[in-house]
Amino acid sequence: MPPKAPSNLRPVQKPGVHAVRPSPLPKPAPRPVNPADIRKTKEYKVAARRWLSTIVALPIVMYTSWILYERIYGNKSPRRLTPQQPPQESSPSASSSSPSS
Repeated sequence: MPPKAPSNLRPVQKPGVHAVRPSPLPKPAPRPVNPADIRKTKEYKVAARRWLSTIVALPIVMYTSWILYERIYGNKSPRRLTPQQPPQESSPSASSSSPSS
């Protein structure tokens, strides 16, 4: 006669052939419980650098895009530091008065 199982134990259930076990979740990186200053954390420094880069770059990109748009579709010419003078026409007498060797 087989030994009798205690009544407080549950029978073991075997998983089915197609049973899918959930993969264990990756554990998050440990964070400081209460940092004295959040600005000293790595995450804050990375976010601050990205934000600062965006704030600096955005006006430059917008202005440059607007100027290039005006040059292409607005028929505006690029600005010059010195005014462009029209080419001077040389007179025929000026070229003949030069001494020839």
